[in-house]
Amino acid sequence: MASTYPSSSAIREHNLSAVLEMLGDGGPISRAEAAARTGLSKPTVASALRAFEQAGLVREFGRTTGRRGPSASLYELVTDAALTLGVDIGARYVRAVLADLQGQPVQELTLRLARPHAQDVLAAIDEIRARIAPHAARTEVAVVGSPGVIDPLTGRIGSAPNIAEWEGVLATTVLERTLGIPVRVENDVNLAALGEQAYGGGLGVESFAYLTVGSGLGAGIILNGRLHRGARGAAGEVGFLPVGADPFPATRATHSGAMERQLSSHGLARMAQRLAPTLTTSLHPPFEVDQMFEAARHGDPLGRAVVAEAARAIAVCVAGLSAVVDLELVLIGGGIGDNDELLLPDVRAAITELLPLPPRVERAVLGEKAVRTGAIAVARTEVRRAIIRRLVESQGAVEA
Repeated sequence: MASTYPSSSAIREHNLSAVLEMLGDGGPISRAEAAARTGLSKPTVASALRAFEQAGLVREFGRTTGRRGPSASLYELVTDAALTLGVDIGARYVRAVLADLQGQPVQELTLRLARPHAQDVLAAIDEIRARIAPHAARTEVAVVGSPGVIDPLTGRIGSAPNIAEWEGVLATTVLERTLGIPVRVENDVNLAALGEQAYGGGLGVESFAYLTVGSGLGAGIILNGRLHRGARGAAGEVGFLPVGADPFPATRATHSGAMERQLSSHGLARMAQRLAPTLTTSLHPPFEVDQMFEAARHGDPLGRAVVAEAARAIAVCVAGLSAVVDLELVLIGGGIGDNDELLLPDVRAAITELLPLPPRVERAVLGEKAVRTGAIAVARTEVRRAIIRRLVESQGAVEA
C-alpha cells in the first residue's frame, strides 16, 4: 500500500517555499524571527537560508542591535537575483514590464503598433527581447496577456478579431521562440482580474469579477479566491450574452456577440447615430465615444442618453455574471468603463431592478496597468516555484 506520508523532497519544497515567501514579504530578518513567522524550526530555517545564500538569492544584511542578549545575523532577499517579464498585448500597443522578485519594476516599455496585425505584435515582442537583453541571464519567465480565448491545452489563440491573423497562433510556442525564455500565455482580462486581486480593488475579496468595457468586452472571474477559466478557457466572454428581441440571428456564426456589438465603442456610436435625430445635441458624426462622454458631463442630451443606455447594458452584463455565481463585487474597467462618475450611479440603479441581491459595483483600481500587474503576480509565483524545484533537485542530487 502506498505511503500517505509526504516524501522528503515534498517536505523540503514546502519548507523552502515558506521561507522564500516570508523573505519576499518584508525587509531583513533574523533566523529566530523567520522561524517564528513560518512556524518552522530554527535548524530548518537555517538550512533554507543557507541554500538560498549559496544560490545567490539571500544575503546577510547586518546584525540585530539594541536588543537584549547576543546580536544575530539579519538576512534579506536579493530581489534582483531573478527577474520576470509581464507583457500586455493590445490592438494599438504592446506594453511590458521587467520586475524583480518582489514585483518592483526594473524596466518598463510601451511600443506602439503600426497596425493591429500579428506580424506587428511579434515584431514588438522581438523589440522587447532586444531591449531587455542586458537582463536576459536573470530573466526566468514571461507571462503574456493576450486578447482572445486561450486554449488551455495547446495555447492556441481563438476569438481575437481586433488583431488581424492573431487567431490560430500557437502563442506559447511562438512567443517562447521569440523571447528565448519560458512563456505562459493568459487571457488579458483574466490577468487584469488577477492584478486587481493581488494589488487592487479585489484584494481580500473571495468572489468578484473584473469587467472591461472598451474596444472589446470581457470579464475575468475570481471564485473562492481562484481564477475561473472554464472548461475551454472561455469563461467571462460576456460579449456573447444573448440580448435583443431575437438574439439568434445576431450571434450566429460571428466573431462578436450581440452584447459586445451593443456595448463596444462602435456599438455606442451606432446608438448615437440612431438617437441623434430625436435629441438636441452639440455632437456631430462621426460620434466618438470620448466626445460623447465629455458632452454628457456638460449635460448634452444625446451624450446623457448614450451614457444611460451604456449603463443599462453594463448592468445586464453584471446581472448575467452575478445571477449564476452570486458575486460579491464587480470592478469596472476599460476605456468606456473608466467613466465611472457618469456610469456607476446608473449601473447600480439598473442592477437593483434586475437582481434581488446585487453585487457591489466599483471602478477598477489599476487602470491600464492591470494586465501587466496581473502578469507579474503570476510570474512571481512561477519563478518562485522554479527556484524551489531547482534547489530541491540539487539537494536530492547531493544526497544521492
